Amino acid sequence: MKFIKQIEPYFDKQELKSVTKTLKSTFITEGNETKKFEKLVSKKIKVKNVIALSNWTLGLYSCAKALGLKSGDEIIVPNLTFVSCVTSMLMAGLKVKLCEVNSLNYSLDLTHAKKLLSKKTKAIMIVHLFGECSDIPRILSFAKKNKLKVIEDAAQSFGGKFKNKYLGTYGDIGGFSFYGNKTITTGEGGVAVCKSKKYADKIKRLKNYGRLTKGSYKHEEIGYNFKFNDLAASIGVSQINKFNVIIKKKKFIDNFYRKNLKNIKQIKFSKKLRYSNPVYWFTSIQVIKKKKLKIFLKKRNIETRDFFYPMHLQKCFVNIKDVISEKSLYKNSLKYYQNGLCLPSSANLNLDQLNYIVKNIKNFYELRN
Repeated sequence: MKFIKQIEPYFDKQELKSVTKTLKSTFITEGNETKKFEKLVSKKIKVKNVIALSNWTLGLYSCAKALGLKSGDEIIVPNLTFVSCVTSMLMAGLKVKLCEVNSLNYSLDLTHAKKLLSKKTKAIMIVHLFGECSDIPRILSFAKKNKLKVIEDAAQSFGGKFKNKYLGTYGDIGGFSFYGNKTITTGEGGVAVCKSKKYADKIKRLKNYGRLTKGSYKHEEIGYNFKFNDLAASIGVSQINKFNVIIKKKKFIDNFYRKNLKNIKQIKFSKKLRYSNPVYWFTSIQVIKKKKLKIFLKKRNIETRDFFYPMHLQKCFVNIKDVISEKSLYKNSLKYYQNGLCLPSSANLNLDQLNYIVKNIKNFYELRN
């Protein structure tokens, strides 16, 4: 079997055609193609304000600034996530309180979150890890009760829903990553989404040197250059136009794994939240003898990947006073990292490849019984 990558983009001739057309137009910076991409995303997820940015890390930073969070304010962030969820908040001048995740689907453990509250706690971050749906109702209720702003990081869950409403649209402000390995990609980039025009205008100023429109040299406030570009947008337009095909295939892949591996006692899948309709960026499993399984699969040309390394263990945060953690409280995070494995989840996987992956996982555990 040819080498099976953990994940790769779902491209065809349409992306090449779109990029070529944009190149021939000679306008490759942020312009009409970016506006078209923003409108398509807006229509797809049913949110009026969609702002494209050069990457989602800067998007998260912009969300914090748009919400008016000030230097020294505290934000509660899941301990099991990608590092940019923390670094973007540090960049915004915030103190990050790392919160344990629950034992079902990587969502914030609100029992721990309650213990993290202080007078300086002003916000909380929802992270839909691997495309899973976090416990939205309880987190929003917790936030409302404690007067916290909500940043919804749906970087990995574009297309997922809860109660027929798209993930990323529940928080005060939220958004998605369109990095090269995401379900929908533009190579780099992301979008922030919000209901409030006030927040949207703030992000537009932040990304465009402190002004709402290009061409003016009068700057209303301090801003930067977080702009998107039309080459990336042209890829995004093609990807959004294939949205239904990609999402259907991603769900098929996850269901295939769950159906064919459900009887292996050494494997556990996450539990889907009631009323949720996730789109799994990766199908993730908890396994026995993970390291040996990884090696076994790699020798058979099957690439997998680990879970994210918990934030409280990251060397870069050890001596950072603005990252607040307690090592003894993150048993779930450690367990997920130590036993968690992400299976190949590209939308272009075919049935032969999926059967081959499942067959080899079954063989591994049968040989060890």
